[in-house]
Amino acid sequence: MISFDIQLDRPGFSLDVAGTFEGGITAVFGPSGAGKTTLLNCIAGSIRPDSGHVKVDGRTLYSSHEPSWIAPDRRRIGTVYQDGALFPHLDVRRNIEFGWRLIPQSSRKLAPIEIAEFLGLEKHLSRLPAELSGGERQRVAIARALAISPNLLLLDEPLASLDAARRGSILNYLKRVHAEYEIPMVYVSHSISEVAAIASKAMLLRDGRVVGFDRPTSLLLRAASSQSGTVDGQGEYQERFDNILPGVVGESTRHLTAINMACVEIFATRQNRIPGDNVVVSLGANQIILAVSEPRDISARNVIRGTVLEIWSSEGRVFLEVDTGQKLIVELTESALDDLRIEVGTDVFLVFKSSSVDIFDA
Repeated sequence: MISFDIQLDRPGFSLDVAGTFEGGITAVFGPSGAGKTTLLNCIAGSIRPDSGHVKVDGRTLYSSHEPSWIAPDRRRIGTVYQDGALFPHLDVRRNIEFGWRLIPQSSRKLAPIEIAEFLGLEKHLSRLPAELSGGERQRVAIARALAISPNLLLLDEPLASLDAARRGSILNYLKRVHAEYEIPMVYVSHSISEVAAIASKAMLLRDGRVVGFDRPTSLLLRAASSQSGTVDGQGEYQERFDNILPGVVGESTRHLTAINMACVEIFATRQNRIPGDNVVVSLGANQIILAVSEPRDISARNVIRGTVLEIWSSEGRVFLEVDTGQKLIVELTESALDDLRIEVGTDVFLVFKSSSVDIFDA
């Protein structure tokens, strides 16, 4: 559990936040300059707050009341940055082992080679960072952070420099890391798609203050349809929302490949993959058509029945969370919502083309 009450004043910026992260994966979300990275730096110890406290799992890392301060290298907090921040002159093995060698042998819970194998890096151990892809470098950064057997993992926009395919892959790895090692994570991002895909809780920051702390879909979709959630700070939300979900390859026909996602089977354009392969599915919320009666004789290959769980509407932009056995987010206009008379509890049909489904390696 991470408990914090942080006050920080710097020229041109102040941070005044308090909250508790109760394990799992918690996202910190907000526009540029909101204080996301500053909050992480206060937890990691690279910035010393002016007042308040920071506690992790009952251990006081900083307190202005006692007073107390634990140096960053003694906090056992792993950090993954946007660019990975790998040592360019060290190969993958030595990058992963760097922090591991600095901690006492009695504190070593995870073996570097086991972490490398878990993250699919065993074939790259002798390579330098310059010889790796962006996704591989981020996996090395995650492995290096895990090698210190951290009590907490901080991730500062770790996918910002990656393309869509690698973002989905790294999100999948992070969820596996949490499930396998049960290490709490704080994930900083300005992408609502990433946050909704990975986090169990989300905190919305604006101007150095907490303005929301809730389930990702509840918090972030409200943010997406209001000025308080803007990324560019100009009153207009720019990002397309993508449903990013795990899937398993099924059988293929001449033109289509079935993808199994929990209780739902969807169809993508034919994939050169083997049945049983794990994949990441990306489906834009604005690529899904909503119908209140089952459509027939249409070209779209995917027609899925579901029930509306929640609706957020503001200034012409509407998001719906629909339970199909797998929860999906759908975007439509306010006029369409009114014309179709959709409300929470309404049974609907989600319709989308196979070409709207992007499939990436997991």
